[in-house]
Amino acid sequence: MLFIGEWIAHHLNIGIPASIWGLLLLFLGLTFRIIKLDWVLCSASLLIRYMALLFVPVSVGVIKYADVLFSQMNVLLLPNIVSTFLTLIVVGLLSDYLFSLSSFSHLRKKVARKQAEKA
Repeated sequence: MLFIGEWIAHHLNIGIPASIWGLLLLFLGLTFRIIKLDWVLCSASLLIRYMALLFVPVSVGVIKYADVLFSQMNVLLLPNIVSTFLTLIVVGLLSDYLFSLSSFSHLRKKVARKQAEKA
């Protein structure tokens, strides 16, 4: 999957890393049952077991370059805050839309009934 992700990243050249393309392809392969779960279960279990060790280099880098991070804090915080609020708005609107669909109408009625009982 990573090799195919490398190929896609090289040919599309849109700024998405090959590892992300590989993970997306793995997800799609598992979702559509092209890739069997048994094929990746052993490797995934090993990676999950040692996942904490994978965060050590990042943590050391953050500590090593803390002065650079603090000097650029306004550049780092503003996009994070804005993207968090945009995500909240999009998720709220999307969930409201999905909640209003007819397949969710029985849930909406149940919630409205419980709110009416509380009032």
